[in-house]
Amino acid sequence: MGEASGIGGDLLGTLAVGGGAAALLYAVMHAVRAAGWGLPRWLLPAGIGLAMIAFATWNEYSWAARVKAQLPDRVAVLAEGQSRSPLRPWTYLAPPTTRLALLDPQALTAGAEGAQIAQVMLVERWKRSVTVEQGVDCGGRRMRAPDTAWYPAPIGDPVFAAVCSGG
Repeated sequence: MGEASGIGGDLLGTLAVGGGAAALLYAVMHAVRAAGWGLPRWLLPAGIGLAMIAFATWNEYSWAARVKAQLPDRVAVLAEGQSRSPLRPWTYLAPPTTRLALLDPQALTAGAEGAQIAQVMLVERWKRSVTVEQGVDCGGRRMRAPDTAWYPAPIGDPVFAAVCSGG
């Protein structure tokens, strides 16, 4: 991995925003003081903290949109998962999207008994992406995971709908 990613990348980004905010606020406060106006000393650390919190919040809530913007047009987003945490009480009001299930219809392969094998990619914030296989039999309206028995496709299943509708 040649670039910062995950929690480390988020931390570096937040620290960089804090450093940039510190430099900008310091220059502005110096200019304002040089002009003869007095500003409270707590304004600098408060401004830095607010800038870092604003960046971290933007980064958290825009993660899914940024990931989806990088996907090829052919990739379908099957499902989105949101998370809530008592450590971040605002997520109970507006939970951020932290998980995506993706399917590339061009990656379908032929399976046994006329079924198709779908490669479903599970992407989660701060975790490694995982690809799982899902057998889909459109004619028989059934599905299965590798090395398991077929079962009737649940009504509204996003994998079945995406594979059997042609993407």
